[in-house]
Amino acid sequence: MENLVLWLACAALVVIAGFYIITPLFRKSAGRLDIDLFAETEMDRLLGRKAVVYRNLKDLEFEHKMGRLSDGDFQQLNASYKNEAAAILQQLDLLNASENLEEMIEKEAAARKSARYGSGSQQAPESSRCPSCGAEIIPGKKYCADCGQRIWIR
Repeated sequence: MENLVLWLACAALVVIAGFYIITPLFRKSAGRLDIDLFAETEMDRLLGRKAVVYRNLKDLEFEHKMGRLSDGDFQQLNASYKNEAAAILQQLDLLNASENLEEMIEKEAAARKSARYGSGSQQAPESSRCPSCGAEIIPGKKYCADCGQRIWIR
């Protein structure tokens, strides 16, 4: 009888622990950061690829100087990497020429927000001013970006 009570208590403890472990998997992500805003952009992809190509060119020259790579292979790979770097730089120039970086970031963030929340269904509240410093309050924020004062939303 005493063993049965001990087994039931252990089983109840396991069920309660399992409940607390599994419940976060089924909650909505209302309070979490908007991960879509941090997704990789075309500019990020190109800059990352440029860094890889430059690193490969540097490694290629090192391998050639060490004698691990023949002259023919070095010339072929060097030309290939330089062509790829030129194409990446050209794409980066096209992105930069079309609009400046801040405008591009703002437009992309707005597009992702509207795609996630719908274009007209959930409008951001009208901007207001911080009661402490008078700075414009960013919609959805709990603290003023300038002075750090807590914003009480009514």
